[in-house]
Amino acid sequence: MGAFLVFIIKSTCCLAVFYLFYRLLLSRDTFHRFNRMALLGVIVFSIAIPFVQLAADEPVTVQRTALELERFLQMGGTPVEEESRFPSWLAALFMIYVGGCLFFAGRFLYSVCQIVRLIRSGERAVLEDGTRLVVTDRTIPPFSWMKYIVISKKDLDENGREILIHELAHIQNRHSWDLLVADICIFFQWFNPASWLLKQELQNIHEYEADETVINEGVNAKEYQLLLIKKAVGT
Repeated sequence: MGAFLVFIIKSTCCLAVFYLFYRLLLSRDTFHRFNRMALLGVIVFSIAIPFVQLAADEPVTVQRTALELERFLQMGGTPVEEESRFPSWLAALFMIYVGGCLFFAGRFLYSVCQIVRLIRSGERAVLEDGTRLVVTDRTIPPFSWMKYIVISKKDLDENGREILIHELAHIQNRHSWDLLVADICIFFQWFNPASWLLKQELQNIHEYEADETVINEGVNAKEYQLLLIKKAVGT
């Protein structure tokens, strides 16, 4: 348990620092694909770097403090005087952390179940590229998930072409997998604001990429902007 807490603390610090650097250096760039890879790289590096062990003949003050913190958190792994060595408040903190992980994982699974129910209740068709189109009578905003596009009959009749191009871009770029990785990161770092901000940033980049695809397909830019505004305000 102590070793796991050390890993989570290191990973949390890495994610926060790397995301801060991203915001300062890359967030204003319009190279959406590169920014997307950079954000996914932030998650990967924040997991990998805590496993790296740096050795020095004479540890500096920061490194010495980190080592002392590691020993303190890992005291629960020693068989001798385990009860007195591992503070009760630290055990309670660990239980709160696990409870948060289970809560957000459960919420994610509930959302997936709702999506599956919605897909099963709608009229399904297969497009030329193998994408599954689900048309529902419910008044819901259109969205894509893995190989599925879910859209209401009203949206399909009024703005079907633009919406389908937009959602197909999400599927072709495998944006659902990006969000799955971001969600898994949130499961373990639900207390870290950087993990939530990173997912939101990733979603924004996905929308920029999809919108760019719509414009490149010849859709009138002004009409598409009006459509986005109409969907944003819910009219």
